[in-house]
Amino acid sequence: MELTQLQYFVAVAQSLHMTRTAERLHVAQPALSQAIGRLERELGVMLFKRERRQLTLTVYGEYLLERLRAPLAVLSSLPRELADLAKGEAATIRLNVLAATSLVTDAVVAYQKANPATHFRLSQSADGVECDILVSTVQQSESVKGEDVLMLTERIFLAVPDGGAYAGKSSIDLSQLANESFIALGGSRHFRGICDRYCLQAGFVPQVGFESDNPASVKKLIAAHAGVGFWPEFSWGQCADPDVRLLPISNVDCRRTLLLKNNTEGGFKPAATAFFKFLCEFVRQKRAAVIGEEL
Repeated sequence: MELTQLQYFVAVAQSLHMTRTAERLHVAQPALSQAIGRLERELGVMLFKRERRQLTLTVYGEYLLERLRAPLAVLSSLPRELADLAKGEAATIRLNVLAATSLVTDAVVAYQKANPATHFRLSQSADGVECDILVSTVQQSESVKGEDVLMLTERIFLAVPDGGAYAGKSSIDLSQLANESFIALGGSRHFRGICDRYCLQAGFVPQVGFESDNPASVKKLIAAHAGVGFWPEFSWGQCADPDVRLLPISNVDCRRTLLLKNNTEGGFKPAATAFFKFLCEFVRQKRAAVIGEEL
C-alpha cells in the first residue's frame, strides 16, 4: 500500500463520486480508478459497490475509512506543526479550564519555573473553544478512556464558618440547609450546576446570597461568616483558614468527577503533551497529599 493510494481512497469515500474527486485532486479519472483498484487487490476486499454509475462503500470500505481518519489527519497537520516549531509557536499551550482553576494555575506556575520558554493561553469557555488541553467535569456515570485522558473523583464538603450554628457537628444533612444563605460560584460554572443538583436531590433550591466567578472570593466570604458553601475535597486545596470548617455531607453522596484531556485529534503537539503529563502527575500528587490516597 502506498500513502497516495490511501489518500485517494479517503477522498473518493468522502465524496462517493469518482469524476468530481479526480477533478479536485487534479488527476486523471482513469488513474484514480486504477489506484483504487490496485488498493482493493492488495487488500483482497472490495471497498466500493459500483451500481449504475453510483458508488457506495462496502462494510470493508467503511471500516478502512474510519481507521484512516486519525492517522491521515496527523499527516496532514505535520507541515503546519513543523512550521510552528520553526517559529517557536508550538511552545504556546492553549488551556480551556472549566473546573479546578486554582489547581491548574498552580500547575502552570510550577511548570513555567522549569520551562520558561513555554507560554500558556488560558480560556474558560463552555462553547467548545479550540484548545490543546481541556479541564472539565463529567457525570460520574460517564467513562472516557485513553492514554490522553485522566479522570478522578473528589468528594464535596460543606464549608461553614467556625463558631457558627454547624461548627460543632462532625457531618451535616444537606436537607438541613434549605433556609441557609449559600455563597456560590456563578451560574455558568460547572461546579455550581453540580451543587445545585445535589441540593435539589436533598429537596430544596439553594438560596444564593452571594455569587462570584472567583473561587477565592467564595472562600473569603465563607470565612467572613457571610454564609455556607460547597468545597471540593482537593482541587480547591486544604482549608488553611482557621475560621472555616469542612463538614462531610451525610445524606447525599456529593462528589464530582474531573476530566483532564489532551486533545490530539488535530495533530501531535509535543509541548502540550509534555505539560499534560506534568499536569496529571501534579494532580495525582495533590490528591495524595490532601486525602492520602494514590490514584
